[in-house]
Amino acid sequence: MFTNLRLRWRALWKRRQLESDLEDELAFHLAMREQKKGEGARRAFGNVELVKEDLRDQWTFRALENFWRDLWYAARMLRRSPGFTLVAIASLAIGIGANTAIFSVVDAILLKSLPVREPEELRIVVWTGKNAPFDNYSGYNTETSSGIPIHGSFPYATYRQFVANVPQFSDLIGFAPSRVTVVAGAESHYADAELVTGNFFSGLGVTALGGRTVTPGDDRAGAVPVAVVSYRYWERHLGLEPEAVGRTIFIDGRPVTIIGIAPQAFLGIHPGAAPDLFLPMALAGVLGVKWYDPHDADKAWVQIVGRLRPGTSAQQAAAGLGAVMLWTSAADPKKGAMRGNAWRPVLEDGAGGIQLLRDKATPALMVLSSVVALVLLIACTNLANLLLARGVARRREIAVRLSIGAGRWRLIRQLLTESLLLAGLGAGLGLALAAPLSKLILNVAGGAEPIIVDAYLDWRALLFTAAVALVTALLFGLAPAFRSTRVDLTPALKDGSTGPLRGSPQLRVSRLLIAGQVALSTLLLAGAGLFVRTLVNLSSIDPGFQARQLLIFNVDGSRSGYEGDKLLELYERIREKVAAIPGVRAATLSAVALISGWESDSGITVPGYPAKNGRADVQTMLVGSHFLATLGIPLMMGRDLGEQDRTKAPRVAIVNETFVHNYFAGQNPVGRIFYLGDGENPRPESQVEIVGLCKDAKYDWLKNDVRPTTYLSYLQSHLAGGMTFELRTAMPPMAIAGAVQRAVAEIDRNVPVAEMRTQEEQIRMTLGTERMFAGVVGSFGVIAALLAAIGLYGVMAYAVTRRTNEIGIRLALGAGRGDVQWMVLRESLWMVAAGLGVGIPAALALTKLIEQALYGIKANDPASFVAAGALMIVVAAIAAWIPARRAARVDPMRALRCE
Repeated sequence: MFTNLRLRWRALWKRRQLESDLEDELAFHLAMREQKKGEGARRAFGNVELVKEDLRDQWTFRALENFWRDLWYAARMLRRSPGFTLVAIASLAIGIGANTAIFSVVDAILLKSLPVREPEELRIVVWTGKNAPFDNYSGYNTETSSGIPIHGSFPYATYRQFVANVPQFSDLIGFAPSRVTVVAGAESHYADAELVTGNFFSGLGVTALGGRTVTPGDDRAGAVPVAVVSYRYWERHLGLEPEAVGRTIFIDGRPVTIIGIAPQAFLGIHPGAAPDLFLPMALAGVLGVKWYDPHDADKAWVQIVGRLRPGTSAQQAAAGLGAVMLWTSAADPKKGAMRGNAWRPVLEDGAGGIQLLRDKATPALMVLSSVVALVLLIACTNLANLLLARGVARRREIAVRLSIGAGRWRLIRQLLTESLLLAGLGAGLGLALAAPLSKLILNVAGGAEPIIVDAYLDWRALLFTAAVALVTALLFGLAPAFRSTRVDLTPALKDGSTGPLRGSPQLRVSRLLIAGQVALSTLLLAGAGLFVRTLVNLSSIDPGFQARQLLIFNVDGSRSGYEGDKLLELYERIREKVAAIPGVRAATLSAVALISGWESDSGITVPGYPAKNGRADVQTMLVGSHFLATLGIPLMMGRDLGEQDRTKAPRVAIVNETFVHNYFAGQNPVGRIFYLGDGENPRPESQVEIVGLCKDAKYDWLKNDVRPTTYLSYLQSHLAGGMTFELRTAMPPMAIAGAVQRAVAEIDRNVPVAEMRTQEEQIRMTLGTERMFAGVVGSFGVIAALLAAIGLYGVMAYAVTRRTNEIGIRLALGAGRGDVQWMVLRESLWMVAAGLGVGIPAALALTKLIEQALYGIKANDPASFVAAGALMIVVAAIAAWIPARRAARVDPMRALRCE
């Protein structure tokens, strides 16, 4: 009985006529028949379930078998058309790889949470308002969309008040970025440090990879100085040695013991910054930035992140913070109630860390995301066009398979399998391109400063790539599959891949796709033209000094224990020592490097000048002897600063043309005076005599206009930080880099040399964003144009093949070969014209979104759009000329004989 039942069940399943209700009814009747036999009923139910399971296994096996058969057939068919396969895979690899790279960067910067315990509970504590509750503040500063400033630093005393009086947080963690000098063995270098409170690691839930982390016992006065090193620092400077834990290094001249190594994935609270060392907050003011003073209640430098207690809202926590701040403000008569009421504490989501990098990198990432999305769309459009042309070439094959009984859905499944295989191969190759592209994108987003994030290809990136490949295969493979299987059997079996062309649906769709490719390519090329012209405009700016043959490097003796006159003496000894190196023509120094993005503003009082609020704002540069002569800034009158301009000599300065134009109405400034600072009664010791006038020179950025600038001798100032040395050389500047290192080490091996580069390289670094935008967008624009050319070539080659008989008849009736060529070229140019008609207006509308990133041109720059259109016409003409030339060479007798 059960054997007959099994056979009947299989027969019904093969015919696909058995419904689920019939299965249940059959099982019920079998169970009732065996009910009197006791255990027989359970055996009956068990046999039915076995039948069902067997059928499911057979269906799964057959589905897998069919899939592998389709996949194997697809691989064979693609291998027969290597040109088509290579072009399709390469175009998809570029589009998918670029999108995977941009996704991994966006995911690391904008989407990923910090690798800490329950990051969703973290909140960044900031304050906002027009009037500041503190006189001095530094750290995380930005603005809201409405222009209201947001500041993220507090005095250390205020942080302690928060810890003691705001119970809404289970942990309040303080930290502050700093920069230190490290001497480890025979090596000395600068390192980025993070001063952290004792609960920093425990509050975040981060454990040490080796050793231990900073604890509250380490963060107290009198404790032994300790440090936790990052994995990156451990790898680069300590050689991944396990014995590094317990080793003593010297930080800013003080011995510090390494107690632990941070996990590789933990890069700190600031995404993109990645500190090298984590030091206890008790070392603030002793190591690192000397300005950090834990005892000054009006210096705000501590940044705070808190972990909310379960069941506590952000509003309740912000109210608790505000109550403490109002109380402390009211207790301080210097601040008063007005300042306390002019600001308010705000809690930002801290799951991803400090938002500063996101605010900086988001505009660049959005532009790049749009560019790579367009490239992928162009690649997919090209794939759809190639699949359409391939489907027409396989008309006879498809017609034969349909005529012998193959179903249309069976053929569609086979064609989709081929599309999936192409997309899979393209995605695999794209993954290989994604890693270098992600590094390139990080350079674009960071501009002059590198961004250090953990942008690797994890399971999220792989899932994104798989999803893109699947959508690409289905979206741009389904329409060609449907179109290819709509075949009229009799003409297809008779004519194969040739036959009448007029009104061909495939050709109409291909023309639309080509016009779309041209439009998208024009958009990319126009954007690339704008970025290239911006870069050219910036590169052609005269900075006002001679950047060639100039070597620059930084030295900060204050981090190695030098201060006051000893610090000035150290810098003079270094200047004299490096000036004596063979090949050095002149040596000087300045507080900051020119065109480095840094500047120093100060207020001055100019006698006889009616300044607002009694002061005039100028840019101030502290420089060494013979600065103008070494940098090549022309001196128009007076003299340069020299060795005689020291501490006990009268204070002197050199001013630029803009200074004289603004404050002296263009008159001779030599011998005139001004006062540093502001006020109606300036102090005599702040008097400065002008001894020279120089031409205008760029100070901070090439983009910025020249402002009134004063050059003061650093020997006559209260210098407390590092200096940038400038060496004018008679040979390639980097050829003496080793000699400079040795010269400084001979003076003091504990004083490291940092950021050694040429001045030209320094300028190129400040143009990093513009340079990379021009390169990336330009490269993708050229790739898009090539893809459009490939698509146009494929369509026209297919059209020529289809019209071989027609062309033969035209030639037999007396048409010239030039007429045939023009007929093909004219059809191509019509498609290009349609694409330009859509692409140029779209580009005019969309390029306004990048107008802020441009310099010296408008978003509707005619030259960029004309160049983009002309390039597309030239590329299209070349792509169409090959099929046109082939059409003109058709032998009329051979074509008619084929007919």
